[in-house]
Order: sequence, then C-alpha cells, then structure tokens
Amino acid sequence: PPPPAMPLPPGGAALTTVIPPIGADGVRMTPNRGLSFQEQIWHLRAALNVAALNCRGIVWDEITTNYNRYLTLHKTQLAKTTKAVDQEYVKRYPGQNGLRVRDTKMTDLYNYFAMPPVKQEFCNAALTKSREIVALPVADLPTYSVTALANLDTIYLRFYDAFLKYQQDLAEWNLKYAPRP
Repeated sequence: PPPPAMPLPPGGAALTTVIPPIGADGVRMTPNRGLSFQEQIWHLRAALNVAALNCRGIVWDEITTNYNRYLTLHKTQLAKTTKAVDQEYVKRYPGQNGLRVRDTKMTDLYNYFAMPPVKQEFCNAALTKSREIVALPVADLPTYSVTALANLDTIYLRFYDAFLKYQQDLAEWNLKYAPRP
C-alpha cells in the first residue's frame, strides 16, 4: 500500500513558523505574557484594532463598527491607559527611547494578531469580544480587558501546540516513509 499522506502544517502555516519558548512560569512566551495591568488593556485594544482592519466579509464587518463604538465609549479609559503605558515604557527603558521600544513591540503585536493560520478563529472570537465590549459598563473595561486578552491569546497557544504536534508527526513520517539517500 502507498504511504499515508505527509503531514501538513496547521492552518497552512509557513514551514518556518517560529514557536515562542515556554517561560519560567510554564506558559508559552507570547507577546501577551508578562504584561502590566495597563498593557493588558492596551493589548486588547490592539487585538480589536487588528480585527477591525483584518477581519472582512459579511460575517465580520460588524467588528469595525463595534471597534469604532468601543473607542468612543471607552475614550477616557483608553486615553489614561495610553498615557500610563507610555510612562511605563519610558521608565522601563531608561537611556533608550522607550516610546520607540513600545512602537517596535506594538508592531510585533499587530503581526502576531494578524497571523494567517489562525485568522478565522481569531476573527470569530474578536467578533464576540467586539460585541461584549460595546455592551460593557465603562467601569468594567479594565477587568474585562485582562480576561478577554487571555481568551484571545489561547487561540495562538493552541496553534503553537498544533504546530509542534505537526513537527513531531512530520519527523515520524520522515523516519518511516521519506526516501533514503
């Protein structure tokens, strides 16, 4: 009988996908780990911004409307958060341009949230979060943001686990079925 099909990466991921290492806390070191409280609020805003820009089509178009409404409803909290995060970066990176470090990290974060292999799952979850966040009492935004960010990050953690399983399956397939030189 012919050999089984060679394993393929999950979600059509690139073969060169880099998997973040596991941190000392036993959790994979995504851009959403080790953040201050204010950064978690800011990272959720970034996730919803990526969703508003990247999730298109009849099913997801509501995200953009909800995102714009979120920016209006939570304007005061988001302005305070922006200022706090800027201050954290200036303090955290003395002698460097802390705001430039923040901008670089934000670019990495936007790229993370825009990862093609998880786009559908991310967009579906972002749609739910965008609906929840516009129905949220203003005072609840900080606490909600922490939980919502962790929920979204779980999508990426599952993808990384699936990619590692793919690599393991591919190694086993190669041992059994790959042509020998």
